[in-house]
Amino acid sequence: MRAKTRRIVRLVAVVTVLSSAFGVALSFLNRGQILTGIVSGILIALTISGLEILLQGPWAEAARRWPVAAVFLFRTAVYGAAFFVMVHLATALALWSWDPLLHPTRLVSNATILGSFGFAFGINLALMLGRLLGPRVVLSLLTGRYHRPREEQRLVLFMDLRGSTQAAEKLGDEQFHRFLNEVFCDVTDPILEAGGEIYRYVGDEIIVTWRVGARTMGSACVECVFTVEDVLARRREHYRAEFGIEPRLRSALHAGPLIVGEMGDVKREIVMLGDTMNTAARIEGVCREMQKDYVASAPALAVCPVPAGVRAESLGAVALRGKESGLELFALTRE
Repeated sequence: MRAKTRRIVRLVAVVTVLSSAFGVALSFLNRGQILTGIVSGILIALTISGLEILLQGPWAEAARRWPVAAVFLFRTAVYGAAFFVMVHLATALALWSWDPLLHPTRLVSNATILGSFGFAFGINLALMLGRLLGPRVVLSLLTGRYHRPREEQRLVLFMDLRGSTQAAEKLGDEQFHRFLNEVFCDVTDPILEAGGEIYRYVGDEIIVTWRVGARTMGSACVECVFTVEDVLARRREHYRAEFGIEPRLRSALHAGPLIVGEMGDVKREIVMLGDTMNTAARIEGVCREMQKDYVASAPALAVCPVPAGVRAESLGAVALRGKESGLELFALTRE
């Protein structure tokens, strides 16, 4: 199952459970039947799930162009209306009468209206936070997983745009921002497919991590970059027509221990610190110096094997800036 499909399935499942619980709660509030509440919850879930499938499928590109506030208000309005209308539809089906739909205020109090839109607001606030910060980050913050810093073995992948300075000069700042945003959006699904977690965007660079030993890891970390290349290649004509240039990335992969913990007060985030992150950045510099598209360290390949169809050419022990001893690196290419 594809990463995008898994996200939609999880979202539909959560919405179904929450909507059913909301419907049952309303049935108690209005002295209705529990079955009516469950039916209304299912009807709500079907309506909202259809909306989410559209927003994350055919309408995804259009929705990305809307301001976050506009998407939030749109979702909240649709969710709230669905909660309110479907409760009445379920009641109408239970009574075999159109009266609950034609005269909703006879059966439902103002508290139900406020509850419908309040519940919609809460769900969409959670979805918006997950979209802005990443669902794993939100879950980790809420559960306090990294309230006390902990050491984790992680694979770190740095991907940055080749020729970004020239691209920015050619396109101008505003167009370059739009270009870079499209590139980052296009590479998101391949990263998630590979089980990666987008840690941070830094200028024209995207940093991805995997927890070593994670069930979804395997050789996917190495394959990820080549899958990203394929996705961008399929969109080559779009980029040429829209911007007059096509994106090409260079990548560096390294593995080792990182300290992961919460940091900040007004702006709180989960930060990864340690020599592993610094070394990955140095390896990315080697890509530039040696004109290699994809370089991985020996520690990275020790935990993420090279898959079939990929060739690892040893570059020897390369001296990295700020490091006392050299690190064996490999240039990765397709055979």
